Amino acid sequence: MIGYNQNNRRQHIRVQPEREKPIKVDINGEDFIDVLRAVDISIGGMGVDVAHMFKGCRINKSVSVIVTLPTSDGRGFQVDGRIRHVKERRFGIQFVGLADANRKQLKEYIASRLADAPWSIRLKQRLGLL
Repeated sequence: MIGYNQNNRRQHIRVQPEREKPIKVDINGEDFIDVLRAVDISIGGMGVDVAHMFKGCRINKSVSVIVTLPTSDGRGFQVDGRIRHVKERRFGIQFVGLADANRKQLKEYIASRLADAPWSIRLKQRLGLL
């Protein structure tokens, strides 16, 4: 599934992982550490759902995350992030200083998810409308 909303201020295309192939997120922030699953991801960041609220989960707080994409090698990458929004049991993390090699890995994953998207979404992306 592709996240798309014409009124959306996001700079990057966001994709959702397949249910049976989740994106694992090891997150470490002020007063919390946990292993979660990403709801969606883009080059710029990701959204995660939590079953409980974290004490230190506040907007603009720094976090460190290890993102493990559901790829054949199963290796994760570390990236620093900043909590950009918190809403109920979901929060968004903006990546800060994503390394080029990790950006490439993430782009390949996003491209593979887009390949599964309906033709209309792929067409809009090629035309630069997304």
